[in-house]
Amino acid sequence: RLENFRLTLRIVKEWARVHGLYSNVLGFLGGVNWAILVCWVCKENPNSKPSMLLNLFFRTFANWSWPHPVLLAKQQLHPIKGVSSHPIWDPVNNFRDAKHLMPIITPCYPSMNSSYNVGEPQLRRIQDELRRATKISHDVCFGRKTWSDLFKGNDFFRQHANYLQVDISSTQEDDFREWFGLCEARMRILIAGLENPSFGTQAYPFAKFFTRKEEDGKHVSSFFVALRFAEDTEKVDLGPLIVDYLQIVNSWDGRKETMDLAINIVSQKNLPSFAFEVECSEKENEVDDDCTSSETSTNTNEEIVSGLDDDTSNVDASKATKTVQKSPPRSAKKKLEPGHDSGTPSMFISPLKRAKIS
Repeated sequence: RLENFRLTLRIVKEWARVHGLYSNVLGFLGGVNWAILVCWVCKENPNSKPSMLLNLFFRTFANWSWPHPVLLAKQQLHPIKGVSSHPIWDPVNNFRDAKHLMPIITPCYPSMNSSYNVGEPQLRRIQDELRRATKISHDVCFGRKTWSDLFKGNDFFRQHANYLQVDISSTQEDDFREWFGLCEARMRILIAGLENPSFGTQAYPFAKFFTRKEEDGKHVSSFFVALRFAEDTEKVDLGPLIVDYLQIVNSWDGRKETMDLAINIVSQKNLPSFAFEVECSEKENEVDDDCTSSETSTNTNEEIVSGLDDDTSNVDASKATKTVQKSPPRSAKKKLEPGHDSGTPSMFISPLKRAKIS
């Protein structure tokens, strides 16, 4: 049913935005990607209400065996009469397609991977948040939580010891927009550089820019990537990991003297206050005058999930837990990504242990 699809998609997109997962340009998923994933769940469960669809969505893709593709229909290998031929997504014969980590395939000819931008750090964060959302939706079915808990304060800025803060700035508004567009478009290069097993580093990007105008009139936008380190890592030189990104943005012909870029390592205790503002209105009785935008966002979230409340009471909790989905084929041995909460020893240390960074 179209109305069930729309409501489920709206909630999923808002959830992704709140948790820093919504941005195609940063290597996460955009509107088309989330729509295909929600459509897959709706297609497999045509008679389910939005509350059940949401529960199934999180459980399905938290356990999906990537890079097994998500397909809404069987791929059409050849065009219909009157349509010119184009290459399609083909991991068997195209080595570039075979390297895609999270293939979400468009249903019409020519079928393409709509999520080719997704990298290892982004996929890891998406999977981590899907697991957390799965637990919340499970608790909702048993009456221990409500759907509003999906949008309550993201703990990203409390989960790690070290963060890379990228500040994009300009003294002129027009120059800032142009400069920001370039730096944002190339940010995936920086994220990929920070993910380096030989240096013992893992990157955890947060898909949100904190944009503000400072007292001196400077326009600034900040982006954060959390860092984790291998067990035996005591000192890390990040210079070689960010050099490619710096060379690209610094060599841009359109750069002006009003445009600036600063990259700094910030410990958790020294993070700027604006990074936590989104959390202000999420905890009861802690809303103050500085959290107007967060309060508005929370009210919007309540409106989004209001459509779920009526049918949640009709969800059979045991059925929600035991429902069997059509699962993708899995390999005999599941590859464990370092840093995951897999219950097994990880080559990467606790996110709150500090390493010396230069």
